Amino acid sequence: MSVHYGDPQIAIGVVFAALALLLGAVFLAIGLQARSDVPDERVHRVGYWLRKRWLALLVVIGVVVVGISLLDLPFASGSDHGRAVVKVTGGQFFWSLVPNRVPAGTAIRFDITSIDVNHGFGLYDPHGHLIGSVQAMPGYHNRLDLTLRDAGVYRIRCLEFCGLSHSTMESSFTVAPPK
Repeated sequence: MSVHYGDPQIAIGVVFAALALLLGAVFLAIGLQARSDVPDERVHRVGYWLRKRWLALLVVIGVVVVGISLLDLPFASGSDHGRAVVKVTGGQFFWSLVPNRVPAGTAIRFDITSIDVNHGFGLYDPHGHLIGSVQAMPGYHNRLDLTLRDAGVYRIRCLEFCGLSHSTMESSFTVAPPK
């Protein structure tokens, strides 16, 4: 398994680890400094001062993280213009994709529905990583927008228990090398 430091999960993990180490260092410094008795009123004054700023910092970090993550959601918005539309139909126990092959680098809109029960459409890249999922429901068309840059065979699996042969509900989607 190779580690790609450009992956968002790795970046978030590194930031979390750095903040955890910083917080641990602050606790250690406070613990080492608290060798003598400190009046309760000073503890309350400093504690409330820190608590207000800590809450403000957490709110700012939360807003920034949510804002950044919203830019990378794969769920469809807008028109099909400029996208290859792949019609996906799920049924017990199959996936039908038309077309089932596109060139690498193509912006794709998966238009997903079901003919019988709810299914979970899960798309895995050639390395086995889940890169997108959406519900396939009878009577509804859910859309998933992705740009598949790596050539190879992408696996499609059902992610919601849909019956006795759920575990066999697989298909594939081919992304051809660019011409």
